[in-house]
This record gives sequence, structure tokens and C-alpha cells, in this order.
Amino acid sequence: MQLRQLKRLLLACSLCLLVYGFGSVAAQSSAQDTAQAEFFEKQIRPIFATQCARCHNPKAQVAKLDLTTAEGFAKGGESGALINKDKPEESRLLKAIGYSETLKMPPTGKLKDEEIQALAAWVKAGAVWPGAVATVAKAAKPDSTRAFTEAEKAFWSFQPLARPALPKVKNNAWVKAPIDAFVLQQLEAKGLKPAVPADKLTLLRRATFDLTGLPPSEKEINEFLADNAKDAFATVVDRLLASPRYGEKWGRHWLDVARYADSTGNDEDHRYPHAWKYRDYVIESFNNDLPYDQFIREQIAGDMLPSKDGSEVNRRGIIATGFLALGPKAIAQQDKKKMLYDVFDEQVDVTTKAFLGLTVACARCHNHKFDPLLTKDYYALTGMFASTKSFSNAESHVSVPLEKPLVPKTEWDKYKAERDALQAKQSAAMTEISEIVDSVREPAARELVPRTADYMLAAHRVYAENANALDVAVRAKLNLDALQRWVKVLKPEDLTPQHLLEWRKATDEKRAAVAQQYQQQLQTRLAGWLKRMGEWRTGGKPLQTDSDGRTVRKPVFEAGEDRFFQAVYVSGTGPLGITAKDKKRFNETQNNHIAELEKEIESLKKAAPKELDMACAVEEGETLAQPVFIRGDYHSEGEEAPRSFPAILSKFDTQPAFKGSGRLQFAEWLTQPEHPLTARVLVNRLWQGHFGEGLVRTPDNFGKMGERASHPELLDFLAREFVQSGWSIKAMHRVMMLSNTYQMASENTAALSADQDNRLLSRFNRRRLAVEELRDGLLQIDGTIDLTMFGSLQSGRGTDGETSQGRLSINPDKQKRRTVYLPLRRANLSTLLNLFDFGDATTMSGKRQLTNVSTQALFWLNSEFLTDGSTTIAKGLLSDAQLTDEARIASLYLRVLNRTADSREVAAALQYVNAFKQKFAGEQADLKAWQSFCRVLMASNDFLYVD
Repeated sequence: MQLRQLKRLLLACSLCLLVYGFGSVAAQSSAQDTAQAEFFEKQIRPIFATQCARCHNPKAQVAKLDLTTAEGFAKGGESGALINKDKPEESRLLKAIGYSETLKMPPTGKLKDEEIQALAAWVKAGAVWPGAVATVAKAAKPDSTRAFTEAEKAFWSFQPLARPALPKVKNNAWVKAPIDAFVLQQLEAKGLKPAVPADKLTLLRRATFDLTGLPPSEKEINEFLADNAKDAFATVVDRLLASPRYGEKWGRHWLDVARYADSTGNDEDHRYPHAWKYRDYVIESFNNDLPYDQFIREQIAGDMLPSKDGSEVNRRGIIATGFLALGPKAIAQQDKKKMLYDVFDEQVDVTTKAFLGLTVACARCHNHKFDPLLTKDYYALTGMFASTKSFSNAESHVSVPLEKPLVPKTEWDKYKAERDALQAKQSAAMTEISEIVDSVREPAARELVPRTADYMLAAHRVYAENANALDVAVRAKLNLDALQRWVKVLKPEDLTPQHLLEWRKATDEKRAAVAQQYQQQLQTRLAGWLKRMGEWRTGGKPLQTDSDGRTVRKPVFEAGEDRFFQAVYVSGTGPLGITAKDKKRFNETQNNHIAELEKEIESLKKAAPKELDMACAVEEGETLAQPVFIRGDYHSEGEEAPRSFPAILSKFDTQPAFKGSGRLQFAEWLTQPEHPLTARVLVNRLWQGHFGEGLVRTPDNFGKMGERASHPELLDFLAREFVQSGWSIKAMHRVMMLSNTYQMASENTAALSADQDNRLLSRFNRRRLAVEELRDGLLQIDGTIDLTMFGSLQSGRGTDGETSQGRLSINPDKQKRRTVYLPLRRANLSTLLNLFDFGDATTMSGKRQLTNVSTQALFWLNSEFLTDGSTTIAKGLLSDAQLTDEARIASLYLRVLNRTADSREVAAALQYVNAFKQKFAGEQADLKAWQSFCRVLMASNDFLYVD
């Protein structure tokens, strides 16, 4: 996961943007630096501190190596440099930690797999060590608190919201809204003039995509062109804000921040069965203009808030806590305390970045290296989430994320009693079938297992020498059916599982010895398992608990105990396996009994009560006294970190009486009107959504490593306006969009050299459509879009296996619903999303990284999706035989590019279509010609970019 995360961050940041209006290379470099710094502080520095610094520090310098500073790391040790810049994968550091050569580090034991992966990702990304003057950590116990410098206290984002007066400008006529005065003041200070107003069609397309993520229709275009009223554009803005499409577009912006997905990610990648309810909650909240302060309270502590209608269950509030519940989770991690604290860390990270614009999670192992954020601050917040229940069973082999009922307790208790009773009957019937199977399987295994080595060697002869299985079985006196099963398991092309690694590596000389090792392993495991089963039977067959924490009647063999035994015996499909479907292995009485039991199970399933309304959520757990973990190691507890808020913001501290987890008090603190960060961060996100870049261009980082505000007074003015409007997001849309700043053209040649990256806002930023806008826009234009709102296209629970096609997110090419409604499986997002900078749905992202590479254009131009869409459009054009070709071209330009075609474009289009018809003459020449022209327009920059 670390490797994928860092690759995504750094690859996207490092690609130079080639299209005008996307921002400067410097801005991308800053984003890359921030990503590298965060990854280093959270993933790399703690490894050096806990695993290396004891020996490789300035005093000891074992092997003349100091791993506590950037300088020491770069210098290397007595054996040379640690990093091979030309071939990073061959770096001495990676060889040492991988135990692949004589030198093995650390000598006390190999690092955990995730630590090795993190170091490998770091090395491959350039081994950047940010903050060269900072040391890794001292061998002594580190401080979790410290005094703040005056410069830290005075840092801009920690100051109260200013009350700026509107600036005085020379060109008062240009000031249409307060925003304009702040922008014009800086332009005039540089001797610059703003761009001319955008034309009506450009403005309509801009606003419609901005607020709905869809292009304007021909009807909307004609109506706006015909409206000559002074407030015509304000009317458009109000119409778009009232559209249900608005919540789908702006809800998606928030879902990026909330790192929304429909599965846990990591290797198991289990479905979140009710995740879609949180997504729908977000869309509905934006459509209803839910005040942002309430939006925050519900997402952090909605389960603790009373229902507005007085009902027993606050359904909406519980669903809203999906913000905390739906993050990535390594639920198969066997170090359960590590798994839990990684979840708490992720919750701290997403919460503080989303609402505060601060990277508090970088203080997990040490005081933040750049910002005045303390380790004690981090654990004070961690305690809130550690006292919050995110799992219904965290201790099972595969941990079970919490699903919370959205019905009254009496209704839930009744449902649960009925469900459990039926499941108990099902379990009893399944156990009885299993016992019949075992009555045949166990004696057969006792007979076959002592000859495991013979079967493995015979199977090798069959596939290696292309020998006849029957002849081999007869000569070796082996069971033919069992031999054929061994052949199937041991075929060279199937030798990928880790438990067959030794067999795969065995030479002909050692193959017999390796086979004997497997036989001994199998005999030992079978004897232990049969003993366990015997004790269970003689002990009265007591109820058991499976890896998911469910009560079962029979002992369950966990695959992790012995994957070889699992594959050849337990699975039922291996050489020693038997299932109830193997009718030939049972007598008539046994087969009849199995059939009766299977019929009973099916009837019990049909009788099962319908599942009640549920949500993936969190709830109050046991209130914990959270200590500081020294260097982030939960085995090394330090001082207690009582509930509190970051100390640098103490002047804004409400000093609440914390109750339970403290989440409710945290939410109330965040939403106090004078909070210096909450409103600033959200207003900046809104500005970025409209103008392409925020006033602060690092929307998730308002700290030292983030960028400074280009217009700080404007930011504070908007933040105050936002709070005074009742935290209304729609009101802020109007404030921004009804300004001349928003309504400028995207070209301003006179100001280009002085304002290349448009920090002064001398023009509107041209932008490429987001992947959702590309896909949804085409569906809108070809008329096939399904505008059904809400609900899920995913069903079921659990995972589908690490290589199963079932792990794939739904193919966008095969669906007509808007992209926001397509389920997102973290382990395998669709090609379309991956290619067009969607992100990985694993880490929160207030700003998608933008790339401009040839594969994007080639994929879009040649995609089946574009082929189908352009064909549908062409058929529609040709369905009206009365239309002239000129009229068809005019209609296409209006529908696809949302503008009129000039005479030269009409002439060029006619020439293209006619030439195509002549070259590909035939029955469908007309359709193919118009389909090709539609494809050209849909792949053109005029469609792909918004001015």
C-alpha cells in the first residue's frame, strides 16, 4: 500500500503540465515536495529512529554510518553509498534490509514487510530526505511537548480571521462584487489589467460544468442567449444550484476529501456493503445546502447527536459517520493492535487535513518536523478515535468492520433473534453434512497421506516426462484419482502459491528429499487436526467461533495455520479433499441424507428475515486513557495524552468537559465561528473548485510546507462571509460566481508575462474536464445518461480473492449511471479512472494531481466508450432526413462544444464528412462518416477543456 501511495503521489506531481492554465512547474514541484516530506515523516523516519539509530548515530557510528541526519545518510558507511542512483533496486540499503546478501540489517531480525515496502518505495522515488538539518531521533526518550517560538505563534494560518475593509482601487467600474476589489488591488499594484469578460456561451459552459459536471443543453443555451436581462447570469446560477445534478458534482469534490470507496482496500479488499449510503448523504447534503458546521458535526459525531424529528434513531447522523468508518483497513493484519492504531492514525489524518488543513498525523512518532504540532497533540486526538468503535470484531482472524442498525433497538433485537435462530439451524445442518463427508474423508486421508512423497514424485513424472497417469499409478501401486489430483496441483504453470515454493525450487537431485519434507509436514498437521476433531466430538461437540467472530458448530481450520494442508485437504478440491458433491464417494443412505439436509438449508435461507436498514458507521466505545507511544511504538508507552486540541491553537480552545470519546466536543470546537482554520479551509476548497487553484494552492496543508495565500485578505473576507451566511455553501457559490473575477475570459495576453501562473488572477484558469465530466458529458450529449439518483450497484459482503475479476470496480463503459454512483473497489479501480487522475481512493485528496500524457488522448480517442457514444450521436443526426449537412454540423457544435461553428469550421467539417464518404463508400458510409466526425469533436481540446 505504501508503494502504491507514494508512486501515485510522486508520479502525478513530477509530470510537467503542458497545457496553458494548469499552473506552473513550481507549483507542481511544491506539491511533490509536500508529498515526499509527508511520506518520509510518517513512514521512513520512524524506521530509522527505532531500528537503526541505536548503532548508526553520531557517537557510535557503527561501520562509520550515521543514519540520524540527511548528511550522514548521503555520506554512507565504510562499505560505500547506501543508494545506487542509476539502479535504485540494487541499492545497498535495500539488499541489507531484504536479507538477500551476507550483510543483513537490522541484525536483530528482519523488518516487517510493510516497512521494507515503504523503504523500497522511498528509494525508488529518489530517497529524498526533507529538512536536512533535522535529526531522525535521539536514542533517548523524545519529548512529546515543547515551547513554541514567536515565529510559530505568529504563523498566518493560526491567527484569528481578519476583518479586512474593501480595498480602494482605481477602476471602480470593474468592481461588480467585493471579491473584485481584492483581486483588482493586486493587479493594479503590478500595473496590470484584468482580462475582458468571457462571452455568454463560454460563461454558460463554464458555470454549467462547474456546478453540475455536465454540459449545457441546446435548450439552455438558446434560453440564455435570448435572455438580455441584467441578471441573466444570476438566474442561470440559481437554476444550476437548484438542480439535483449540483449535489452530484460538488458531493464528488467532498468524496475526494473523504477518500470515499466501497471496499477496505489492501489484499483482502472486503466490500463495505452500505458505503453508498454515506455517498448519498453527501450528495443530499450539498443539494439541501446543509450548513457546513452541521455537516462537520454529523460526520465526526453524528451517532451522538439527537434525531431532528425526535425519533429514537438518528439515521442521518449515523450514516454521516461513514466519513470515519470508510477508510482503508488492513483487516487481515494479524497484529491487531497495530491494525487498530493504523486505523486511528488514518482517522486523525483525514479529519485534520479535511477540516483544519494540517498534517497532524506526521506527529505520530515525534513532534512535527515543520509545524508546531506536537506528538502529544497527535495522541490527544488519537485517544478520541481509540475510544470510538470502528469494528464489531477486531480480534478475529479477518477483522469485521462495524455495521450499525438504523432501526429502533426493539426492532433490531427481534430481527437478530430470528436471524440467529435460523443461522443456528443452518449451521447444525451444515455440520451434519460435514460430519458425513469427514466419515469418508478422514479414513481416506489416513491411508493416502503416508504415501504423499510417492504421489508427488509420480505426479512430477506424469507432467515432466509426459507419462501416462494410469501406467504410473499401476506401476507405483497408487490410486489413479488421487494421482490425477496431485498432477493438477503440481503442474508447473500452477506452482505460484507460496506454500509450493520449496517444491518449485527443488532440483531433480533433491526432489525426493523435498517430497519427504512435504509428507512429514502433512502427516504432522493431519495428526494434529484429527486429534483436535476427536476431542471436539468426544467433548460433546461444543460451539466454536470462526475467523469472522461468528458462532459455528464445528472447529474451523484457518488458512493461515498451514496453507499447504488447507490446499490439499481442507479445501475439498485438493488431492485429499472430498466434498458433498462427490456423490460417488458416498453410499446411497449417505447421499440421501445429504440431499435432505441441503433441502433443509435452502428452505431456511428462504425463511431468513429481510436484512434491516444498516450503515457502515462508528459508535462510542470503551473510553481509553491514551498514552503517548514513544516513536510511535505501541509497545513503548510514555506519558498520558488527555483529550485536548492542538496546543498551538490554545487561544481558540473552548476547554470543554470531554465526555466519552470526546468526538462531539471536537466537532463543536471545529465549528466555533472564530476558529481560524475551519472556514478558511472550506472557502479555499470552494475557490479551487471554481477557479482551478485555491487562494492557498495546497488545500490540505495550511502549514509551513504548504503554500501561502495569494490573497490573504480576500481569504479572510470570504471566511467571515461564509460564517455570517450561516455556513451556507450555496451562498458562497453565488458570491464567487457573480463576480467579474469569475466571469473573465481565460486569455489576457497583456498580463501573461507578468502573471504566468495566474496567481494574481489576471484571467480565468482554463482547465481540463475531470474524468467524471468527460464520461458523464458524453452520456449527456448522446442522450443515454441514466439520471437515477442514489442507491448501490454493488451487492454482497466479503472479498472475491486476490486475483478474482470480482475485485474489479464496475466497468464505466458498460454503465449509464453518472460516475459518482459507480462502486469503487480500492484494490482495482477501472482503467479510465486511473488514467485520468482520479486518485486511488485510499488517501484523502483535496486536489487531484493533473497529468497530461499521450496515453490519455490515445485511450480516449480509441475507447469503446467514445465509439459507442459517437455512433449514437451520429444515428440521431441521420434519423431526420430533412436536416441539411450544414444544420447537422451546427447542431453538433452546439451540443458537443456548446458554441456556434463559424463559416470556416462548417466548410472544413463538410469537406471531412464528404471525403470520408467517398473513401469508405458503402451501405453505411453516411453513418461512419458522421460517427467519425462526432468522434473528432469529442476528442478535441474544445470539448476536453473548459475556458
